[in-house]
Amino acid sequence: MKYLSSRNLYYILYVFVVIVVILIGFNIYFTIQIHNQLGKIVSQPGRWPVGAYVYDPVIGFDFAPNISGPIRDRSFYVKSHKFGYRIGKHEDASSFRSGGILSLGCSYTYGDEVESEQTFTQLIADSLGIPAYNYGVSSFSYIHALLKAQNLKEHGVLDKLKPTYVILGCWSGLLNRSRSPYPPILSENIPLVAAHICKDENEVSIHPPVKIDRAFELIDLYRKEGVGMSFKKFVKIFFIVPQILPLYLTNSQKSGKSGEAVYNDNVTDFEIYDYYFTAIENLFSPYGTQVIVLYMPYLPFDIPDKALTEVIARHPDIIFVDGHKAVNKFNIPESEYRARHPQPSVHKSYAWETIEMIQPTL
Repeated sequence: MKYLSSRNLYYILYVFVVIVVILIGFNIYFTIQIHNQLGKIVSQPGRWPVGAYVYDPVIGFDFAPNISGPIRDRSFYVKSHKFGYRIGKHEDASSFRSGGILSLGCSYTYGDEVESEQTFTQLIADSLGIPAYNYGVSSFSYIHALLKAQNLKEHGVLDKLKPTYVILGCWSGLLNRSRSPYPPILSENIPLVAAHICKDENEVSIHPPVKIDRAFELIDLYRKEGVGMSFKKFVKIFFIVPQILPLYLTNSQKSGKSGEAVYNDNVTDFEIYDYYFTAIENLFSPYGTQVIVLYMPYLPFDIPDKALTEVIARHPDIIFVDGHKAVNKFNIPESEYRARHPQPSVHKSYAWETIEMIQPTL
């Protein structure tokens, strides 16, 4: 019996050692892979200026304040105010004036592919003679936009800006983004995760993002110390592989893909819109801010969906601007918005239609 017990013990120990060796080998392999990826991030920066995207434990990621530089192909300029909103290349990043128009949304609102002064946010503001606070962030969803606004409130920024108008940039793709823990990845050089909406029993709530602060710490480390491997880097990566490996694998899988899997499909489109609009109205009501919803078509036949029109009907104080109607009204060529970011002429049509809709309230 003693012999058998001893034999079993040796066998268990042997299996344990084998498993440990396999896990160490696994960790070493991915440590090297992640090291190589970090080297690419530093030596071959992505489309956006270095440091443009920052980690946020509540939102998942955000656009950094005080960033200034051209987009990689120099087709437009990227610059943000100290409060985080987009401004023009020659604008002061520290001065501000209250009582403007604040916009929330994704790259359509930010104005990817156009200059700051060509965005509908700035065009509306210029027409009304008020400042613009463009808080659109590429890859954002309705949930990101809401959390961003709440973040601005908590940090006292809304108390300083006291916007007269808040415009919510909407389009069909943001519904599934709002359900997903992973936003559309801009490039494999930017590790992003997302807060998202979910539903437990009958209650709709926001689920926090996966914690990825270590990934951003590593990127900063490589930017400071260069791309060469060192013992310090190896040890740091080795011990946090379990945390960042899922992110690394997801980034590799989703890089360059616009399609996203549908998560939390038990949350209806109606519930997403109603949750978002209700929270925004409550958040901005202390400032007497007029809420505007701007629907932007992705395709020529892309019209406001039934859920959106039903929710708008339940929020009579919201001004609704139909971008599909605007591009047809002002004879904007389909090539200017079809399956792409809105071009300058499209932003103009949105601005003109919005101004027309809010004229009676002036």
